[in-house]
Amino acid sequence: MEEQQQKDNFSKENEEHFEDFSDFDDDDNQISDIKRDIEILDNLEKEAENQETTQEKTTIQEKESEAENQETTQEKTTIQEKESEAENQKQQIEEETSLNNSPKEETELSQWEELDKNNAVVKKYIVYIAKDFIPYIDNLTTDERSAYINDAIQIKMDLEDEKKVQNKKRKLLLHLIVSVITFCIMTPVALIGVNKAILVTFENYKYSQDNFEKLYKQRFEKNKAYMRSVQYNKEHKIKD
Repeated sequence: MEEQQQKDNFSKENEEHFEDFSDFDDDDNQISDIKRDIEILDNLEKEAENQETTQEKTTIQEKESEAENQETTQEKTTIQEKESEAENQKQQIEEETSLNNSPKEETELSQWEELDKNNAVVKKYIVYIAKDFIPYIDNLTTDERSAYINDAIQIKMDLEDEKKVQNKKRKLLLHLIVSVITFCIMTPVALIGVNKAILVTFENYKYSQDNFEKLYKQRFEKNKAYMRSVQYNKEHKIKD
């Protein structure tokens, strides 16, 4: 019984579906229009998606190109810096080699000359040592002997320099003493000379003044005598 009821229910449902489809068959035109609209909307959505994807691709390509350009510029700058550093290192090496090779190239060493550990030119000399110092020198090595002699020469040069400085100081002191003595002696002598010169000028002035007064008195007396003679002659003429 239950199976029959299920079959009946299934048959009823199928009949309802068929009825629905029969209703839709009447509206085929409307369905076709809806499908067309749906297709148009789908096409529009696809076009919009394609535009978005193209824009995204272009932006991604631009970003990638910018990143590549930045990387290339950074690589170029790093390469240039490395090249400049390498050139500087080469120049330093060339300068060092030129400095190291300069004494060898510039100076031609004689048979008595040679280079030491520091590439400095040293020369051999024959030195005569007194008998008292022979045991001390025999106990030294060749390097110690050369160092000892060089130190002795340096001490001697320093002493000579000190003597020169002392001699200069002595000369300066002598000049200063002589200048002070001359100043102390010559200043009073100069004052005495100036005083005598002033006195001589005053005496000369007085002598000239006295002579002028004498001449003036004599001339005045002569003029008086002349005037008296003239008046006397006039008086005699009037009386006559």
